[in-house]
Amino acid sequence: MGEGLIIGVDVGTQSVRALLADAAGRTLACVRRATPSRRISEYSAEYDPDVLWSCVIELLRELAQHVPKGQVVAGISCASMGESCVLVGVGGEALAPALAWFDRRTEADAEEVAALIGADRLFEITGYPPDATLTLCKLLWHRRSQPDCFAHVKLVLPISPWIAFKLCGVAAVDPSLAARTLCLDVNTGTWSDELLGTFGLKSSLFPPIMPSGTPLGPVLPSVLRQTGLAGAPMVCVGAQDHIAGGFAAGATRPGVFLDSLGTSEAILVTTDRPKLKLDDRRFGFVQTSAALDERFYLIGSGLNRSGGAIEWALRTIAPGIPRQDLLEEAMAEPAGGGGVIFVPNLAGSTAPSPDSAAAGAFIGLTDATKRSSLLRAVFEGVAMEARLVSDALFELPGVGQPDDFRLIGGSTRNALFLEIKASVLGRTLTVYDEPEMTAVGAALLGGLGAGLWPDFAAAASGLSLPVRKVAPNPAWRRVYETLYASVYRDLHHSLASANRSFANCRAAGAAKTEGGRA
Repeated sequence: MGEGLIIGVDVGTQSVRALLADAAGRTLACVRRATPSRRISEYSAEYDPDVLWSCVIELLRELAQHVPKGQVVAGISCASMGESCVLVGVGGEALAPALAWFDRRTEADAEEVAALIGADRLFEITGYPPDATLTLCKLLWHRRSQPDCFAHVKLVLPISPWIAFKLCGVAAVDPSLAARTLCLDVNTGTWSDELLGTFGLKSSLFPPIMPSGTPLGPVLPSVLRQTGLAGAPMVCVGAQDHIAGGFAAGATRPGVFLDSLGTSEAILVTTDRPKLKLDDRRFGFVQTSAALDERFYLIGSGLNRSGGAIEWALRTIAPGIPRQDLLEEAMAEPAGGGGVIFVPNLAGSTAPSPDSAAAGAFIGLTDATKRSSLLRAVFEGVAMEARLVSDALFELPGVGQPDDFRLIGGSTRNALFLEIKASVLGRTLTVYDEPEMTAVGAALLGGLGAGLWPDFAAAASGLSLPVRKVAPNPAWRRVYETLYASVYRDLHHSLASANRSFANCRAAGAAKTEGGRA
């Protein structure tokens, strides 16, 4: 094993983190900043790529102060949210703001994608539906909205590759982020000539696709001067944030279930080859690819709002009340939320019933409903939605029941939520107590490319991460099984018509308002 420390950078929706670790994955220091962004509307926001880069420089400068005297940084890699992209000019400069991954200004462009290529054919090539959040739709929006700017684009980089490019001057992307562009042929692992040709995009706009952990080049001297980092760290190809966290959790073999709990929630099963067929498209599952020493695949979906729904509840239902007090109130409530059920579709629903018009709801409210009942119902509703997704996932042909349930992410710090989740799923969960698993995974990729280990298996075998087991509560389990089977499982179907009608009313009202302004 080689020597040196490793750094992982995680550019997330809420915050940007930089973590310094040793070769066993033990955190020596972690620094963070709120992710700099500009909110445009309720459903749209954007990032200034140069401001994001400046944020990373600040974090690396601060982290450099924690490098023990006499030691050096061997490698660095970056993970990030997917979908967002930076338009890069001929001189390596960012030409425009990057749309946030959740930005909905691209819905018309998603409709264009579906019309020109066909949803079925798109799924056959990419493993994804024509989702408005994915990069191709963002590129079409830029071209439609800013044609003069788009004419000067020489390179399109997701956020993690943009940071790596600024660190070392070399552009590349891994398969997990390439998949989120909606331009990757998931079957061949290459950019799809058919897709790019259909939309008049040149393949030269996209960087080479390389396995995560591939070395790109040393940190530029100018960056070393700005940050004060010791040594000449090798910059390495990163990954999408959920996937990087899964690397650290060992979710790289078939049969592992990965539940990555952040603002959104990714629910994934690892497989050795693509499993989804065209008939499976209607359920809303996607299949993506990743690569380390070998290529593998992940099939799944997620919740658009998981930790985000919980945070919404804590600040909206009980503003100003200390978080711990609220958790204790919810713990004191009986299983079943005091007769209340919550549907956490605050940003539409995903698999197995994808519906952009789906909305959140409380069911069972009375004038006796307490604040604590609402909060407990939110935890339970998020867990039941995850079960709805995972049950349908396991029923897909060729997937089956996983033998190992692994959880990572910020919500693993919520003990009540984890016990509820284990009880709703009816599974003992392996929980990683390292709060920055994505950054740890990115750091491991930096060490891999720097030659600290011969392969990723060797890197993973030497990890020393805090892990614990969370078992179902038998009494809660019985209550949740009844609630899930008799009520929650059918709620999407029951609410769909009302949600669609309400969405049409809102759209008509918005159009009337705009017409009045005109």
